[in-house]
Amino acid sequence: MTVNTPLIFEKIEIPNTLTVLHTYQCTAACKNCCFGSNPSIKGRIPQERIKKYIHDAAEMGIKLLVFSGGEAFLMKEDLDENISFASSLGLVTRIVTNAYWATSEEVALNRLGKLKQKGLREINFSTGDFHQEFVPIERIINGILAALRLNMPCALMIEVSGNNKFTKEMLFRDARLSNALNDRKNKQLFHILESPWISMNTDTPVNYDGCGNYFANRDNINGRKRCSSILSTLVVDPDENLSACCGLTRHLIPELQLGSLKNNSMKVLFDSALEDFLKIWIFTDGPEKILAWASEKDRSIDWENKYAHICDACRALYKDPKVRNVIRNHYSEKVTDVYFRYWLLTKHNSTELTLSQ
Repeated sequence: MTVNTPLIFEKIEIPNTLTVLHTYQCTAACKNCCFGSNPSIKGRIPQERIKKYIHDAAEMGIKLLVFSGGEAFLMKEDLDENISFASSLGLVTRIVTNAYWATSEEVALNRLGKLKQKGLREINFSTGDFHQEFVPIERIINGILAALRLNMPCALMIEVSGNNKFTKEMLFRDARLSNALNDRKNKQLFHILESPWISMNTDTPVNYDGCGNYFANRDNINGRKRCSSILSTLVVDPDENLSACCGLTRHLIPELQLGSLKNNSMKVLFDSALEDFLKIWIFTDGPEKILAWASEKDRSIDWENKYAHICDACRALYKDPKVRNVIRNHYSEKVTDVYFRYWLLTKHNSTELTLSQ
């Protein structure tokens, strides 16, 4: 479902991030993995093509380059080359990883040290019950400690569900990490994030018992955030297709697929995304608020306490025929308001605009 943008709309200077998924192969095979990643998956983006996309991103004014997957460290020496190339073009670089490679603190220090010399600026780790079936938490801690020793900003994303055995508090049972975080500088470098685990299909549902605070409903809808990914973060997948966001459900939503980079330029594909009002609306309000709005037009739309993750709500927004019908018939009521607030958001980000009384 695409809603055309009026010609009076001025395109703003976004995106700011490119994420490269060079492969869906991973050393883990987590249940409900958003991409179905596992060790048996083959195929990757050729190295020369990855470098082309890095160059194209820099030409577009993108500032941050993220390597993820699958498992980014499976690129091996190519990862070092890509970090170096991106850094030479002025891009800030980040890696997202499960830390399978951090078999000891010294091994992790050596690997990250080489990447830092190439220009790596940040690293993000992922863990939780599903991840720890394949990668023990000790490797995550090895990676975190190595990053801190290198004065490298690092973050840890922990998957959350209703019956979590692993929690962020359990991290600090490791004396090495607890001692390291007694240092104020290290506390500033390290951040922990928690995110609900999403069910990718009905065969493997996620138990959300006890996770009520994560669900969107009428009581908390005003506090739900806009989508900071759509139009801001572009994704190149292993098939060399470009997507309009880095969302966990993006590959399940055809409208978020912008086209093949084998046949089109990155800029042309991105410009086409700005012609879709719904993407602008999701950027400005987020899918949860749009679902709430749609339910006011059609009371049979069931959305409350169903979606714990913004990407799950986005999937519902695009997949529910009732929601699609409401948007198709009533979107014009929101056009002026959404465009104005979208302009304010992007203008504020670039010029630090403030609103006076």
